[in-house]
Amino acid sequence: MMSSPAAGGCQSSLVSFVPQEEMLQRLMAMGVTRNAATRGLYYTGNNSADLAAAWIFENQDKDLDAPLELDSSTSSEDDFGEAVGDDFFDDSDLYKMVFVVNTSLKMGIGKIAAQVAHASLGLYKTMVENQQRFGEMLLSWEQFGEMKIVLKGEDAAHLTMLAGQAQALDLPHYVVQDAGKTQVQPGSVTVLALMGKADVVNEVTGNLSLL
Repeated sequence: MMSSPAAGGCQSSLVSFVPQEEMLQRLMAMGVTRNAATRGLYYTGNNSADLAAAWIFENQDKDLDAPLELDSSTSSEDDFGEAVGDDFFDDSDLYKMVFVVNTSLKMGIGKIAAQVAHASLGLYKTMVENQQRFGEMLLSWEQFGEMKIVLKGEDAAHLTMLAGQAQALDLPHYVVQDAGKTQVQPGSVTVLALMGKADVVNEVTGNLSLL
């Protein structure tokens, strides 16, 4: 018995997507589920674990852990996809801003958001004030989606150690010490922000998990 044209048309519309295994494993090592990692790679071109991680972080409201189901009408363009387009990028082409949160303080969601915002502004102002040194870096970062990722740090000593590594690699960085008005003690080290080429930043934070 021959298949009906409708059934054949349905079959031909299906699209297969195979994520790069190396990228998939890097994302899973960061604590991302396989399904979420697959989605992140699909929507960012399947070329960069960093882009995929940033997409996952910025799309937490979506059902990321559901299996990826595609058809020929599915578009892979979103905020990052539109910025990256069809060109191939590897980690050495991209800049990212990373925030490492001191999880030992057990801050609430709102407190963490405020501290990350503080770190972001502090680092950005530091770089803007030194355009000769950081202007090109900021321009490249802004041009390709302003990638931002929030990761888990262990404690103040851990963040201080990471800041030292960033300093040794000549990466711009900023450490937030809280005023202690809510939730934490005055002077507590809450967040480390750092920025640079993705592959260089990964030398400092590449083994940390997403918050």
